Amino acid sequence: MEVSKKVWLSEMAMLLVAMIWGGTFVAAQFAQETIPTFWILAIRFILAGLMMSLVFWKEWKKLDKKTIRYGATIGLLLFSGIGVQMVGLQFTTPAKQSFVLVSYVIIVPLMEWAFYKKKPAKKIFVSGVLCLMGVGLLSLNDQLRLSFGDACTLVYALVFSVQVLKVADYSPRVDSLILFSIFQFLTAGVLSLLLALITREVLVVETVSKTSFWGIVYLTIFNTALAFTIQNMAQKYARPANTALIMATESIFGALAAYFFAGEIFDLRKIVGCSLIFIAIFSAQFNPKALVAGKKGKKHDRQASTF
Repeated sequence: MEVSKKVWLSEMAMLLVAMIWGGTFVAAQFAQETIPTFWILAIRFILAGLMMSLVFWKEWKKLDKKTIRYGATIGLLLFSGIGVQMVGLQFTTPAKQSFVLVSYVIIVPLMEWAFYKKKPAKKIFVSGVLCLMGVGLLSLNDQLRLSFGDACTLVYALVFSVQVLKVADYSPRVDSLILFSIFQFLTAGVLSLLLALITREVLVVETVSKTSFWGIVYLTIFNTALAFTIQNMAQKYARPANTALIMATESIFGALAAYFFAGEIFDLRKIVGCSLIFIAIFSAQFNPKALVAGKKGKKHDRQASTF
């Protein structure tokens, strides 16, 4: 398969990940009704790791120290980032948090430039600003002040940006992306379990509601096992800066999930916000020079075939 086609398929896979992650806020809200925060993280990551270990048991033949080290590193980033996010959510709203979090559309290309000497195209920055404007319309209300919770979310955006770059760096180096994912989940899950025990969070199984149960099922199977594994595989070819922009559509799918499942209003301002995000992503992906070159190439081929 051509490299360009692999890149395109990988970036479409990242769009699927964003779609799945769009349901996170609603699913997490359902889960938090009767399950403490760090127990949610422990359950979703440990169960996802164990499920994938059983389903892909043949992959364990490929286990090496490198995979364990890389997987544990990403797992630590997962635990740190989502832990800070959950703390921040107690001091801000999900809507504002989704806006602050999407600042990674600017942070990722800047980090890639600083640490990997890969200067992003100017259109990436323009698209990033457009994307932030779109998410702002989608998420924010009239009060635009940043709180402690927003500051925590900005820290999470930084951690997530590092995660995106590290996954792009590590995924081509490991022999098994499945094991790479499993060790991410188990590391994040065990650390979450330890924190739940240290903070003495109490989980009473008998009081877990049906809504919380289905929330944790979604978070475990779709949000964690499926989405993070697809991310690990897709980022072997997807470009980090474009990945960050594509992942910003999570806010669109989140707004739609909130509309259909949580009864939130989807008004004209949110529609304009969604449109700006789509324009930002299209402008980042669109390459007029390549399109013109492709047309010239086809024209040349047609002329050559007449002789």
